[in-house]
Amino acid sequence: MKIHALGINTYGFIWTTPAADCVRSLHALGYDEFELVVNPPHLSLDDSSPAQREDLAAAFRAEGICLRSLNLPSLDANLASPMARTRAYSVQLFHDAIDLAADLGMAHVITVPGRMNPLLAPAPQQRQMWMAESLLALLPHAQARGVGLALENVPFASFPDALSLGDFVRSMDSLALSVCYDVANAHFIGESPVDGLRQLGKLVSIVHLSDTTRTAWRHDEVGRGDVPFGDVALALAETEFEGSCMLEIIDPNPTQAIVRSHRTLAALGFPASRSGAA
Repeated sequence: MKIHALGINTYGFIWTTPAADCVRSLHALGYDEFELVVNPPHLSLDDSSPAQREDLAAAFRAEGICLRSLNLPSLDANLASPMARTRAYSVQLFHDAIDLAADLGMAHVITVPGRMNPLLAPAPQQRQMWMAESLLALLPHAQARGVGLALENVPFASFPDALSLGDFVRSMDSLALSVCYDVANAHFIGESPVDGLRQLGKLVSIVHLSDTTRTAWRHDEVGRGDVPFGDVALALAETEFEGSCMLEIIDPNPTQAIVRSHRTLAALGFPASRSGAA
C-alpha cells in the first residue's frame, strides 16, 4: 500500500499563530507539506505584495517546506448565493485567493461550493446554475495562474455528498477543477467515506482527515470519533490516490492533537512523519 505523506492543514492555528511561524514549527516536528488557511491574523489576502509572497515561498522551498494548497473558509463567501452582488463579491475573494496561492507556489485553492439555507434550500438546478456562473468567472484566471480549484464536500454546501459533487465537477468539464474530499464531512452526513472515495476516483486531488461522529459535526483528533480510517487507507490505495492527504484537526492544543492523530493513523496504514515522531 502506498499513500502520499501526510500534510497539515493549519485550521487549528488561525487565531493564535501567524502562518509562517506555524509552518516552521510543524516542519521541525517532521512535517513538510501544508495547506494554509486564509484567516487574519493567521494569513491575510491583503497584507503582502506578490514579491513578498514569492520571497517567502522561495525561503520555504530552501528549507524543504512545500505549500500544497490554500483554504479559503466559506463564512464570508458564497459562490452559490441567490444574490448576484454576493456572488460577485465572493468571486473577487476567490480571485484574490488564486493570486495568493499562485504567488506562494500552491497547486490548489480549496473551494466550498456555496452555502445553502438549512431551513429551505434552493432546488439543485438553481445551485448548479449559480455555482457554474461563479466558476466560469474564476476558471480563466485560475488557469492563467496555474492554480486548480478543488471543490470540497461540506454539509451546508450546494453539493454535500460524493454523488452530487462528482456529477457537478464532471459537468463543468475542466481540467482545473477537482475534488477535495473531507472524510469527516462525509461521515457526519451519513455517507461512507470509502464509497465516496471510490465513487469520485481520480477526481480527488486532496483528502482532509479528521474525526467526527454522526451526531455532532467535528474535526477532532483521530480516535475521538468513529470515522473508519483503516478502511479509508485501503480505499486510497485501491483508487491509487496520488494527491495530498491533509490532517485538518481543530483542538485547543492543535500541535499535540496532530501528533497523536498521526500516530494513530500510522498504525492503520498511513505513512509516519519524516522525523518518526508519529
